[in-house]
Amino acid sequence: MSITDELRDYIKEQQWCAKGVLTAIADRIDAAHERVRAESIIDMTDESMAEHGFVRLPKDADGEYIRIGDVMESGDGDVFIVSSVDYGRHPSHGYGKFWMLWSDDADFYELAYKCRHHHAPTVEGVLREMIAAYMDTPLDGSNDGEFFAKFAAKLRLVGDAE
Repeated sequence: MSITDELRDYIKEQQWCAKGVLTAIADRIDAAHERVRAESIIDMTDESMAEHGFVRLPKDADGEYIRIGDVMESGDGDVFIVSSVDYGRHPSHGYGKFWMLWSDDADFYELAYKCRHHHAPTVEGVLREMIAAYMDTPLDGSNDGEFFAKFAAKLRLVGDAE
């Protein structure tokens, strides 16, 4: 089985096409695919991938791939759109190499592994967050008004008078 089996079947069914040209293209596709596959099995290091024009995509804190244009949320809760991605060292983060996400809108960067994809808040999400916070916050009467006010503000609908 080859990557071009479907194309080859199509070529066989055609009456009026340049079968020789299309078969030669299919042969080149198969050869290139085999080369990459064979080299991939031997060595999938970042350096080897770069030699072939490939790069691993960065992942967020949840293990989801990050792409240019994704809306992300930093560990501090800042929401930004990824405008470029850079892999390398940064003086303020020690000697290791990190994926850094850059945003033109906010003119800042954040480390990819500290970010999560941003999802618009939902009532269910706010309630889950509230319950999780409630379990970790002993309410003794002195702080319960502030606690509930924080989550009530998140649950208010746009245009509500209260």
